[in-house]
Amino acid sequence: MRQAIIQSALGPIELNGNSGRQTFCFAKSFLGFEGHFPGYSILPGVLQNLLSQIVAEQMIESPVTFHSIARAKFSRQICPDDRVDVRVTCSEKDDLLHCATLIQVGDEEAASFTLVLERQESP
Repeated sequence: MRQAIIQSALGPIELNGNSGRQTFCFAKSFLGFEGHFPGYSILPGVLQNLLSQIVAEQMIESPVTFHSIARAKFSRQICPDDRVDVRVTCSEKDDLLHCATLIQVGDEEAASFTLVLERQESP
C-alpha cells in the first residue's frame, strides 16, 4: 500500500524548515479504494493517516512507527481523481515526533489531525 501511495504523488515533496508538503492524486483503480465503499469510493481515514506518515518520513529521511493520533477531524470525503494536498509540520517532544497535518482538496479542508510518531531504531 505504501508503494502505491508513493507512486500516486504528483511530484517531489516540498520542504520548508520543519514542514513538508506533497500533492497526490489517486486513480479510481487505486488499491486503497477497494471495498470502501462499493459503488462509491472514498479514501479511508487510516490511509489519510498513512499519507501524513509517509510525508513525515520523507521530511526526516527516516522510517517511523505510529504511536497515536490526536484531534482528528475528517470533514470532506476524498474521492478518486481528487488532487490531495498534504501539509505536515513536525516537532520533537519527549522523544516523539508530533506531526500536525492538514489535508486539503482544492480550497476545502478534508482532514486535520496530529500524528504522534516514533523514530525506528537503526538495526
